[in-house]
Formats: sequence, structure tokens, C-alpha cells
Amino acid sequence: MGHRVLAELGHKDLVTTYLVADPVDATLQTLKHVQRHTAEDEERCRRLAAEYEIGRRLEHACIRQVRRLRRGRKGFRVHEVGLFQQYVDGPTLDRWDVPSIDAIFGLMERVGEALSHVHDQGLVHGAIRPRHILVGDDGSPWIIGFAETAEAGTAFPGGHGNSGYSCPEQFLGGVRTARADVFGFAATITAVILRARLKMPNASERNAADWLDLHQSWSELLRHGCGSEGIHRLLEQCLHPDPTRRPVGINEVVDRLRELKAIGDQGQRGQDSRRAA
Repeated sequence: MGHRVLAELGHKDLVTTYLVADPVDATLQTLKHVQRHTAEDEERCRRLAAEYEIGRRLEHACIRQVRRLRRGRKGFRVHEVGLFQQYVDGPTLDRWDVPSIDAIFGLMERVGEALSHVHDQGLVHGAIRPRHILVGDDGSPWIIGFAETAEAGTAFPGGHGNSGYSCPEQFLGGVRTARADVFGFAATITAVILRARLKMPNASERNAADWLDLHQSWSELLRHGCGSEGIHRLLEQCLHPDPTRRPVGINEVVDRLRELKAIGDQGQRGQDSRRAA
């Protein structure tokens, strides 16, 4: 699409992500690119266009910005679509060597503030997990991965999600609310603290009782693994299978993290460098 490709950053579902240089001023950008050959490719082109429109509604220092959407044509037919985004030089959270427990909670406070902005726009991110959080050289986070973002109040398609981070209603086809991101936010913190994602075997086939049993097992892991009663109780609530039992919004979670920090109840485990699973 007229840009010099410097590196391939990833490939998923026939969408390839590149690091590219602008031909005019050599500015580094991220390009998500898909070529259109089949009806399946048409759906991916549509999703890139939807991600661009979502991105245009978001302006926050901790959210990667979209630049532009370009469509390549042969005659009257669109044969490729490219979404250009801000390039952030840094690892994803699952590859970041966390310097201390204070650092991870400080970073997640800022992630929560950015999520609050998303929710204020009437949107639900729907895919909060370590690989959708970039960490800059100064320890600042950047939320990415808005391909699954949609309006609050619409239904999840159901039947699938990201095991270890997606809330039960995402697997079961429930309604999108901010509480879905509260779950993903807490699951992300849990993965960093315990160095393992939550276990959700056969998530799309589980009933309510199964999810409650899983929640009990997560609670036991957190009780022994996080080193803080306050953090344990907060994460336990945020990870409840029933969305009505979770905090109503991400601001409440961030406020409680700050209160625990103020009284020194964030736990002593995790002071060594670690990575999320």
C-alpha cells in the first residue's frame, strides 16, 4: 500500500500485521492488512473497517490511535484493505519483565483509566488480556486489540472466547456490558501475579454450576498466591461468573486498587521480575 515494510509483526485469521515506514516522512506505523479473494476475506475487510471507526471514537493517552484506512482497488473491485495505526515500541504485557508488584498495579490503574474512556463512549473492549496491552520504555501501557470491540448492550456471538481471560457471558452469548471488561481486567492481573492464566477447560460447554465451581478454584489459587487479602477479595469479586456480582464499572475497581495501595495492602509476592502466561 505504498509503504516500505520493515518487519512482519504477526499473522492471525488471514490478517497480517506489519511495521511500515511512511514514504513521505519515514514515520513508523503499524499496518493491519488483508487481501480480498473470498467471501471470508470480505468479512475480514469489514472488520478492519469497523475497527477503524471504533478507533476514531477513542482519544486517550493509553490507547493506540488509528491513523487511516486505505482500500486498494483493481477497477471497481476492492482487493485489499489496510488499517494504519500508531506504532508503539515495546513488549506486550505477557512478555514484559515486571519489576515489582507496585509496578504492575500502577500500570493496571492506567489501563483501567483507559478502559473507563472506552466505556464512556458506550463501547465494550471485549478482549482485555496481556497480549492486548503494550508496555512502553517508561512503563506506560497502551491498550490495543479492538477488533472485538462493540456497542454496550449488544450480544456476544457466543460459542467462543479467549480461554483464561474471557468472561462466561462471552462464551454463552450474553449481553456486552462494562462488567465483561472488569472480568478481563482482573483475569489479566491474575495471570501476572500467578504467572498462569485462569483455567477454563471446555468453557463454551459449561453451565452455571460449572462456572461457580471454577470460580471457587480460582479463589483458592488467589488466596494462596497473591499475598494480599484485599487483592484476593477484589479479584475474586471481579471474576465472579455472574456479571451482576462484579463491580458495576472499572472506575470502582481502580479506586479500590488505589485504596489498597494507600494502606500498603498489595501483597509482597511478585517483587521479583516475572511474566504473565
